[in-house]
Amino acid sequence: MFEKHGCSNSRLYRIWTNMKTRCYNTKSPKYKVYGARGITVYESWKNCYTMFMDWAITHGYNDSLTLDRINVNGNYDPSNCRWVSVKQQENNRTNNRLITYKGETRTMSQWADKLGIPYNCLQMRLNTFNYTVEEAFNLKKGERRRMKCSRIKM
Repeated sequence: MFEKHGCSNSRLYRIWTNMKTRCYNTKSPKYKVYGARGITVYESWKNCYTMFMDWAITHGYNDSLTLDRINVNGNYDPSNCRWVSVKQQENNRTNNRLITYKGETRTMSQWADKLGIPYNCLQMRLNTFNYTVEEAFNLKKGERRRMKCSRIKM
């Protein structure tokens, strides 16, 4: 039996189909980081778009948000999914660089926000200039640490 809902051109419907494609279509480029890792879709959602749509609407869906799994290793199911901004979702990726400073662990993006400096500035301090976390976090915007003469090769 084919489900009729009149939503096949909606953004939410595309989110639903893409979620299933990542988990079940072995030809999907994203399958290796979803389905191949054993990530599945809640059975009621997998088989019925309207069940997924009802959950989405009652859990804060709007067109500016994306579907996010709270536990990146968990399945797409009601207890592990939420609607978040793109920025929030990017902080929940498995390839994020986590930095611990004074006992607090955050992604580099979260630290940049907390420190009030641009992400690319913090990234350059840590990756290009090889500053320690302490040095990178405590420089004022636009300031550079003084390099000892022994570090400069002539």
